[in-house]
Amino acid sequence: VEKFLLIQTIKIMSNAHLYHAIKALADATNGIIKSEHVEKAGTTIQTCSIVAAASGLGASLFPGGALVLTGFAVATVWGMYFKVNSDLGISISENTLKSLASALLSNIITSAGSMLVALVVSGVIGLIPGLHLLAVPAQAVIAYITVFSAGILYIKLLTKLFKAQGSADLSGVDVNKAAEDIVQETDMGSMIKDLKESYKQDKDKIDEAKNKR
Repeated sequence: VEKFLLIQTIKIMSNAHLYHAIKALADATNGIIKSEHVEKAGTTIQTCSIVAAASGLGASLFPGGALVLTGFAVATVWGMYFKVNSDLGISISENTLKSLASALLSNIITSAGSMLVALVVSGVIGLIPGLHLLAVPAQAVIAYITVFSAGILYIKLLTKLFKAQGSADLSGVDVNKAAEDIVQETDMGSMIKDLKESYKQDKDKIDEAKNKR
């Protein structure tokens, strides 16, 4: 019954990749973490992505097409990880979470940064002439996608840890290598395209969050 309720609840989440990642984590923990706590972590990821999009401060595009994530994006992601851990009832040090957030974001940009920029800029969203910075709507989309994908990848990493050792213990784990591996194991192109559609679905919530700022 508990697993059925979890599946019914997470089906209403805006993103299929998040749905599958959350379900996989619930299965991997074998009851160590309650299903409702796993679902709550998924909701946290979606909420943090909406807040990041509402701020529109996640990224800048400089001459040559280099996408650079701001300190705001990194801080948002490690803060999201802290909240996800709280939802799940697990403890990982702040320094480790900061390192992991930075490593995952760096690998996201290395793996799919150009694809992300092309996908966003090819739409209605454009660049501010002469400023070499992304227009605010584009910043919102990129902030949403990068924070959301970093959340999904974190859940996938936790799932991998639980499958391997029955816990989320990161002591002795090379965080940079772990981040690189989980990104390489993920179809980032599919995830980014899916998250762009999720952004459209969450647009009303993003606008509402902007109005409350």
